[in-house]
Amino acid sequence: MDSINNTAKKMYLFKNKKLELSESYGSLVYKMVDNEKTNVIQFLYEKDMDKVAYDGGYKEEIIFEFPNSVSEQNYKDVELQNTKMLFGRYCFCRGKTGLYYVKEGQLHLKVSKKETYFELHFTINEVPQVINEISY
Repeated sequence: MDSINNTAKKMYLFKNKKLELSESYGSLVYKMVDNEKTNVIQFLYEKDMDKVAYDGGYKEEIIFEFPNSVSEQNYKDVELQNTKMLFGRYCFCRGKTGLYYVKEGQLHLKVSKKETYFELHFTINEVPQVINEISY
């Protein structure tokens, strides 16, 4: 497998966690803390452009929380903030990195005892993005 342009997509489910959002030095940050009423989903898209270069990688992330009691739910545009949904872009991109609120898009979430499924279509206006649709 070629080390150039190697991509990976990963989804993580953190049960009984919630997102706490804050600002640090003018940038949005989050941390996960224990909470019995919510779960957190994190989706990562990673691309190694050059393994030799320290800053040669590229990563995007979507992270959001949802109530444990939900079995199926739809969110659209401003409703996405009910999930504290964030988009992260991390690269050597000169001022075009960091975390951003997701304000435009549609999320369909379906949860059962066996699996958690979500379908997301979204747009970020603040920075360029590679991923804008996720089905997982």
